[in-house]
Amino acid sequence: MKKLDSSRGTQIDTELCVNNIGANRFDLVLIAAARAKEIKRRNMSSDRREHIFPSITALLEIQNGEIGRDYLRKV
Repeated sequence: MKKLDSSRGTQIDTELCVNNIGANRFDLVLIAAARAKEIKRRNMSSDRREHIFPSITALLEIQNGEIGRDYLRKV
């Protein structure tokens, strides 16, 4: 019997995201939501559709350390 891979897409480590933000899950939700809205807004004005799922893109940016806790001050 062939083993099926349960992954359907990008793997996001939520614990790593929380640690990158500063150990506060609520801030993670606020930052990810604000960044996803910004990505979606930018995507709407562009002819190219680079980011199909803005929320996934936002979480990946947080996971990779591209966005940190200081993003809340920007919003």
